Amino acid sequence: MPDSSESPLDGSPTVASLDPEVRKSAEAGDPEAQFRLGEALLLDPAHTPENSKDAVRWLKTAAENGHTEAMIYLGRLSRTGVGVLQDFDLSAKWIRTAARRGHPEGMLELGRLYRDGIGVDKDLILAYAWFNRASAARNIDAVREREAIARVLTVDELRKAQNLSATDHASGEKETVKTSTAH
Repeated sequence: MPDSSESPLDGSPTVASLDPEVRKSAEAGDPEAQFRLGEALLLDPAHTPENSKDAVRWLKTAAENGHTEAMIYLGRLSRTGVGVLQDFDLSAKWIRTAARRGHPEGMLELGRLYRDGIGVDKDLILAYAWFNRASAARNIDAVREREAIARVLTVDELRKAQNLSATDHASGEKETVKTSTAH
């Protein structure tokens, strides 16, 4: 039986068991505390619609304060429409920001958005480039995703994708140029 201070879903703390200092730190502007509070509100077994609103508010505050995990969380919530209205553009915005800041999970998620054409134009070359960057950052899921994309690209597209992978992903300059047609 799980410890009463853990969520039965994944071991994250529940709101009831969260240290009062976390809320105090969140209110004082600590992005990590804001993220932890938002996550706990979403995972609280006594979940209410009010918890969802508060959770998203805390996650958004953390993301606006530079917390990349909060950005990814918001991007996933916006993509799936769980707890918020589905908004693919907002999903892409948060995930792209986390990816450009070098977060491996953000890179993986951005590759998926490009692969599927969700919130961005479908572009398998950019999908490969982001999967390749995430793989280099030791994200194992990205390795599988990259290899699946590599099997459908031509030799020239693959070369272009690998070259694009090596450019500065923080600027996003190369990204704004359409690099392939959708497959």
